Amino acid sequence: MLWYKLENKKPIATESGDWDGLKSDKVLVATRMQTMHIATMYVGTMDGSQFMDFYDDRDFEIKHVTMWAEIDNPFYSSYPSPSY
Repeated sequence: MLWYKLENKKPIATESGDWDGLKSDKVLVATRMQTMHIATMYVGTMDGSQFMDFYDDRDFEIKHVTMWAEIDNPFYSSYPSPSY
């Protein structure tokens, strides 16, 4: 699993919908308090100010995110499917 410093690279956000800005896929994030969370990033511009926020599945904001990692999708893999 590759970890990225948030200051160097941000998750890709492409999904739009009934929210402000764009939404990312689920990512694993680490905070300054050394806690880890599964999160969704929202990024965009509101009233002329840029924002980038992370929320957990209960819609609680996750503050002080410093690093993130992609979560592998078990339903899509570059590895060949096993043949039975």
